Amino acid sequence: MNKSLIVLFLAVLLFTVTGCGKTSSAPSSAEDLLKKAEQAMNELESVHANIAYDESSVTSDPAKRTSKNVQVQADIEQNPLKVSEEVVWKIPKQGAKNIQLLRQGNQLAMQETFEEEKSEWQKLTEEQRAELLDVWVPFVSPVMDLSLLEPFVHDAEIEKIDYGYAIQFSLSPADYRQLMEVVSVNSPQPEKFVHTHGGFPVVEKLDVELTVNEKTMFVTGMKMSANVTSYFGRDYIRYKQKLDAKYSYFNDIDAISTPKDAEMFE
Repeated sequence: MNKSLIVLFLAVLLFTVTGCGKTSSAPSSAEDLLKKAEQAMNELESVHANIAYDESSVTSDPAKRTSKNVQVQADIEQNPLKVSEEVVWKIPKQGAKNIQLLRQGNQLAMQETFEEEKSEWQKLTEEQRAELLDVWVPFVSPVMDLSLLEPFVHDAEIEKIDYGYAIQFSLSPADYRQLMEVVSVNSPQPEKFVHTHGGFPVVEKLDVELTVNEKTMFVTGMKMSANVTSYFGRDYIRYKQKLDAKYSYFNDIDAISTPKDAEMFE
């Protein structure tokens, strides 16, 4: 075999091996994809998150309707850790709260804006932040906590989409009870939260979709849509919930600056 044929053979062999490597790197299951996404997000240096959460509930006794909406724009830098979150919290007939949250390392602070007047910065605890953002939002702001979905990944399905993959979760009543136990950690009264979301749940819909970029394995979005009625004898609580989190500007956000009047970070 002459030298030109040998070079051509080696080139074809190298191309084949490289191609096989790319093929083998494709996720073999929803669990495999979730692990790769978790590893990629753990290595992420910075990201922007856009999050919207809506919840409405109806109770039979007393007959009552409630609703709320939380919107978050968040930036995160990992090294050193800095997080900036702009939160708009709305309840009908109560107006809206505009809140700025800032984290540096283990320090947390918040500043409220009311009718264009800003309050002074004040220290905040993790429990206060979780209560402020409701029980669901802390799992996705500022980055997705994939441990929330790990217990249910064995029944999930993968769908190929334009830029990567979508993992589809459809949860059963038993899964719902388990999920509420996990979510309750962000409730100021976990036992009461589990009780009001427990009872005998009839899950009309509880779908979760996680989208992942094929090349980077970064999580690009998470959607949750739930319609659940929990019965307690003749009484019931009906919940409708929607959560939509989108992630962008991976490793490409503007540097987070510390406000001059936030003295606790000096």
